[in-house]
This record gives sequence, C-alpha cells and structure tokens, in this order.
Amino acid sequence: MSLVILQSWGGNLGVDYQSTMAMVFFGLFSLLMLGIGFVASRYMSSEEDYYVAGRSAGILVIALSIFASTQSGWGIIGLSGTVYALGTEFMMWATTVIVFSFVISYWLVGRKMRVLGTTINAITVPDAMYHRFEDERVRLLGAISVFLGSMGYLAAQYAALGIIMAVIFPVNFITGLIIGLGIVGVYTVIGGILAAIWSDAIQGAIMALSGILTFYFIVTSNPGGVGQMITTVQGEFPQFFNFTLLGMDGLAPLGLLLSILIINLTHAGQPHAITKFYMIRRVSLLKWGALISGAAYLMTTLFWWAAPYMRAAVARGDVRSFENPDLVLPLALIEFAPDIVTAFVLTGIVAAIMSTSNGFLNVGASAITHDFMKEYRQTEMTNEQEVRYGRIATATILVIAGVIAATFPGLIFVLGAAGWAIFATVIFPGVALAYNWKGATTEGILWGGSVGLLSTLVFAYGGQYFGWSAPFSLLGGQFAQLIGIVVFVGVSLITSTATYEDLKPEVKAALDTGRLKGGQLPEHLVADGGEDEIDA
Repeated sequence: MSLVILQSWGGNLGVDYQSTMAMVFFGLFSLLMLGIGFVASRYMSSEEDYYVAGRSAGILVIALSIFASTQSGWGIIGLSGTVYALGTEFMMWATTVIVFSFVISYWLVGRKMRVLGTTINAITVPDAMYHRFEDERVRLLGAISVFLGSMGYLAAQYAALGIIMAVIFPVNFITGLIIGLGIVGVYTVIGGILAAIWSDAIQGAIMALSGILTFYFIVTSNPGGVGQMITTVQGEFPQFFNFTLLGMDGLAPLGLLLSILIINLTHAGQPHAITKFYMIRRVSLLKWGALISGAAYLMTTLFWWAAPYMRAAVARGDVRSFENPDLVLPLALIEFAPDIVTAFVLTGIVAAIMSTSNGFLNVGASAITHDFMKEYRQTEMTNEQEVRYGRIATATILVIAGVIAATFPGLIFVLGAAGWAIFATVIFPGVALAYNWKGATTEGILWGGSVGLLSTLVFAYGGQYFGWSAPFSLLGGQFAQLIGIVVFVGVSLITSTATYEDLKPEVKAALDTGRLKGGQLPEHLVADGGEDEIDA
C-alpha cells in the first residue's frame, strides 16, 4: 500500500478563501501566545516549575486547561469531518458520552493525584505508576507510553493545524504546518507547563465562544432552519439520520460507536489531565472541575453541526462536493459566516490545536527528561539542566510529530484515536484503575500494559499503513485498549505483588482518599495547604 502524503492534497485544498482579517487575527493571537511564553519563562527555575507550575493553580485555570487540552484539532476538525462522513448518530453519541468522560476522570483520579503529588512530590504520570507498584520497569513502561502517545496524538493536532494554516494563508499544507509548528514550539519550549495552563485558559474561552458563533451563523444562514436542513439531507442522503444503535441502516458502524464509548470512558488515562491534577492549589476545589470542563466542552460540540448543514448545502448544489471530510468545518465557515466571524473562529480552531499541543509536548518531554533520564537512568542534573533538557526534548517531539502529520494516510480522527489509545492502554489501568483497586499487581500492569501497547501499534497504525483491521469494526487502538485492560485484570487476579499492605504510607493515603470526599492523611504527612483533612 503506497502512502498518501497529505501534501498531495494539502497543496491544493480546493478552498477559495482569502482574508486579510484572518491573517491579522492569527498574527495577534500568535503574538499573545509568544508573550505568555516569554513571561512564563521568567518563572522557570526548576523541574517542578517547568512541569507542574509549582502546584499553585486555581480550579478555573485547571478546569479550563483540562478542557482546552482535551478539545483539539482532533475533536473540532476531525470529529466534524467524521460526522459529515458517518451521520448525525455519531454526533449525538459523541456529544452524550463526552460529558461523562470528565466526570469519570475527576471522580477516579482528581483527589487521589493531588494528594499523591503533595505527599511524594509526584510530577509525572510514570511517577504515579512507579510509586503504586515500586518497580522501575513500570516507570519505564509508563514513560514509553507517554512518549509514543504524545507523538501520535500531537500528529493529529498538527494535521489539523496544517489544514487551517493553508486556509488562512496563501500557502500549501506543508508550509502552513511548518509555520504553525514554529509558533507553538517557541512558546511551549521556553514557557513550559506554566505557559500551557495560562494560554489554555485564554484558548479555552476563545474556543467556547467560537463554537457558539459557528452554530449561530450556520443555522441562521440556511433557508428553512433545522427542518428544511433535515428534509434536504434525507432526500439525497437518507442514511445520514439513521441510527445503527436502533437497528437501522445507519452510516456509523457499531464498532466505531463503541470505540467512541471506550475513548471517553478512559479519559482518566490521559496524562494531560493527571498531571494537571497535581497542580491544583486545594483539593476541595476539585468538586467544581468536572462541571467547568464539561460545560466548556459542550459549547465546542456546536462545531459539529457544520456537518449536516454542509450535507444540505451540497445536496442543494450551493457548495460543490468535496472528497476530504476534514475540510467540512472551514468550508462551512467560509460559506455561511461573515468574514470577521470566520477569521475569529479559524483563530479559535488554531487555539484549540495549540492548547492541546503545548500540554502534550510537556508531558512527552517529561517522559524523556524526568522519567527516563533522571529517575530510570539516575542521571544527575542541576535545575538549569533539567529545564534545558526539557526544552530540547519538547522540540524533538514537535519535529517528529510534524513528520507523522505530513505522512499519515488516514483521517485526522483515526490518527487522534490511535494516539489516545497508546496513552490509555497503559495509563488507565496503571493509574486510574490501580489507585482505585487494591488488587492491582506489578505483573498485571507489566503484562497488560505491554500487550496493550504492542497491540495498539499493530492494530491502530498497522491498520492504516498495511491494511490490518480490528474485529467488529472497532478502531484498532480502542480494540487494543480492551485487550490490555483484560490482560491487566486477569494477571492481577492470579498474582500477588504490590499488595496494599506492602505499599508506602503516602501511596496508601492516596488509595484511601475518597473519590468525592473524605480521607485522612497519616500524622507525618500534610496535604492541601497544611491541613490534615484531605477534603478541608
């Protein structure tokens, strides 16, 4: 199978759009992000500053940051295109389950990770895995998962970034990709996670407003409103509104819908969320986090409504048919929204991509410098060296992910789902389940994580490059997640290492912390601003 290089279609997207305003908006936004990076760099004096922002962030900033780094080019561009290809059932199903993903994530690991970060100074996800199982092989497995997952997931963001840049500027996909990578790389490399969470709050607000504006102008600019749109689409694409889950001949395969469910149920296996829980100033504030993150994300699901309205426009002949579904959102904006709104929303989509990018660049870099070099290899480094190596690692991941984005032959949604699976197949059982199940064992996570990780590479990426496929039409990465979790649970049930009684008091405290409230720290440990009660 020959690779389909994105530049072959990215050089001529077929989008007739020129806007000085869009370039001005993007330029101002870029200057703002670079300014945040330079200001944040002044506070980068240690590894803890670079990766967990000194553990001093408020809940609004953290909740918006978790939302902003979850919603992304994959979620906005990729899912809009997938809805266009597979119908409204996919949109309704994804909108429904995404809200629960934040609730489950905060519920499973929010309080526990904040306590763990305080008591043992955990900085990264592999830190949490190591202290739960006290085995350096587990740390190494976690670091490999975070590093590989960061590159895969970031590649999905950069594929979307190249498309948007090629729409805003008179350049092809590859040139647009390079410009975008240069900007996000500079402010992330110099500013660390502090720049990420500061910029995420701004980017999250822009994204939410952009979703509302997109929905309003797309709906109000179409004749006859929702009813006429449905009638028009049904006349040309009757399966677009059929629901597979109801036994109808819908466009969305059952396995793909189940894959969406798996993705959202394992949100607690995403490193960007776990590491941000380390940063919260007070544990008691976490109770508001899921509400803020979920509400903000719901606003951005309004982007997906571009898909059925573009289906109607194509059916009416107002818009010519196009082959690449990932173009549906920028085309809808150009067709239905005023230029100033289009310019603002395109900048908002770039904000979504960059907010995800800077978060995952940092967790990927931490896997190299903190988990592999400092902890696993026991490399001694000064504070200045830790920050310097972190910046080098960040730049390296940026370049590799950009290459993947320029050569991946599949849709953006599929690429993002594969990167998500690399994280979740190791981190979800190794952290989210292990800190809620005292029976988890070292053998369980080593076997389950390794089998799941290998299966992800085979089915998620092999499926795209070599034509392999998972059964039941499941996405390859999500099929691998199921395999890994089953192996983890099965092996843990028949082995007995890392028993609860053998754990350090600090780790026991995290396991014993209530998911919603309650929990008492040992006398020699202090959490949450100097108060013994975890939920104070």
